[in-house]
Amino acid sequence: MIQPLQGIRILDLTRLLPGPFITQLLTDMGADVIKIETPTVGDYARLAPPEMGLGGLFEMINQGKKSIAVNYRNPRGRDAFLKLVATADVVIESFRPGTAERMKIDYETLRVVKPDLIYCTLSGYGQTGPYAKRAGHDLNYAALSGALALNALEGKPPQVYGLTVADLSGAMMAGLGILGAIVGRQKNGEGTYLDVALLDGILSWMIPMAGAAYFNGIRITGGTLPLQGGLACYNVYETADGKFISLGALEPTFWSDFCKVTGRNDLLPRQFDRTIGSDVATVFKGRTLAEWLDAFSESDGCVEPVLSFEEAIKHPQVRARGFVREDQSRAVGLNSPFVYGNGEARPAPGLGEHTREILSEIFSQSELDELTNSGVIGKREANLSRTKNAE
Repeated sequence: MIQPLQGIRILDLTRLLPGPFITQLLTDMGADVIKIETPTVGDYARLAPPEMGLGGLFEMINQGKKSIAVNYRNPRGRDAFLKLVATADVVIESFRPGTAERMKIDYETLRVVKPDLIYCTLSGYGQTGPYAKRAGHDLNYAALSGALALNALEGKPPQVYGLTVADLSGAMMAGLGILGAIVGRQKNGEGTYLDVALLDGILSWMIPMAGAAYFNGIRITGGTLPLQGGLACYNVYETADGKFISLGALEPTFWSDFCKVTGRNDLLPRQFDRTIGSDVATVFKGRTLAEWLDAFSESDGCVEPVLSFEEAIKHPQVRARGFVREDQSRAVGLNSPFVYGNGEARPAPGLGEHTREILSEIFSQSELDELTNSGVIGKREANLSRTKNAE
């Protein structure tokens, strides 16, 4: 299948997780994503210490992209960047609000160079409001959105999410916005400016459950919403061997299957009775996980094991979808979730690996030599003791 974003060039000024995650998905759709990195450190994920839990992150979410190293804070480097903008369809950045304006690479500046440019800014709290320039990370956005409070039983401290939910939800919002803008430009020939906040992304995820309950006068506390542990028919239970199993029997026909397999037809009329949680827990405690999975193997009871990631990528359904990439029968990564992804290993770029290749579109070889010799472009060794995040 022809990749739908083939021919779309995206200049990616983002770092770490949210921005590179969404541009990875856009790369998987066929976009030509060029990472614009500083000649010294580049994307901080390249150097993130393993203690932060980010080991391998850069390689996983920058596959198939290109990288140029250019000092866009330098007037000549900024000039090179502007020339490249003229060839691009989309620019995405994740600087703290005000930084792009100071460096004169903001939307108002770049639209002069490329009138139909799609410009997406991705920040923690957005470009407006009292928190616009406030520092933050995923945990802070989840806390402010109300999502973190939901991840707790009433009266107990909230548990940190196993996924960076605000980073990923905000990134997906940015990706949808970019795709919508590309379609819109095809219709009207106009570019656009997108102001996406990670806080807004996770707030949008709160609407279907917490928002719907709140605006209908239902009191919201951790562990009480129907799809958050409030119902016995939709919860997680421990088995006889100390493992865990999920039950998602929301529809009456699924609940009927659960009652039939477990031999608890007395529970059939009590599906939404919030007092039967201990009864269901006792049922699952009666057998091992393997025994329950065998019992439900031909049933629509919506019962599945709680797997670790290591177990998940070995699951036959995951393998059948071709999502796991292997090398000599060893899992080494994940393929694109899109059916039109090529399913092949595409290494993440080295810092500045494609600098000359891409900039040769706009500069002669002698000009590139001079820019390299003057330190404006090309990878340079970083003095990490003096490197600071100016953004």
